[in-house]
Amino acid sequence: MNAGEHIPDPEIETFVQKKSAWIDKQWQKYELALNEKGYLYLGELKDLEFFQDKDLEKFYRAETGRIVKGLLEIHNEDDKYDINKVFIKGQKTRWGSCSSAGNLNFNWRLAMAPTEVIEYIIIHELCHRIEMNHSKEFWRLVQEKCPEFRRHKAWLKRNQFRLNI
Repeated sequence: MNAGEHIPDPEIETFVQKKSAWIDKQWQKYELALNEKGYLYLGELKDLEFFQDKDLEKFYRAETGRIVKGLLEIHNEDDKYDINKVFIKGQKTRWGSCSSAGNLNFNWRLAMAPTEVIEYIIIHELCHRIEMNHSKEFWRLVQEKCPEFRRHKAWLKRNQFRLNI
């Protein structure tokens, strides 16, 4: 954990004591992810032999690109959403993003998530082509296209530690 240099030690200690249960829970999740024997692919733990001789990041980037391309073709078959370019990136804190220029960015780690979770992220970003915010209207559009979106968001939150290599 990090704290700003201007924060006094007693304040940090108080915070850590107050949040100790939460910190322990987060650490346990992290340790579980570290102890897995393999890596996730489309939401399933694959043993190390599956990935033998593969550059993991290169593999996941290619798979995420392939999956995203296919799902975008399905969800934008009538070109309803004005998409400029699609990028597969290595964001640390985002699964996807959408620019006002119509560029869609997706995290290369998405290939670790189940297909329906990837689909939710794609729908989320496509809905930003209509609503460039997280207003009630935006979430109504997401719900219309992906009724189970809350479950998929929860999966990402619950498994975020497992989607790092």
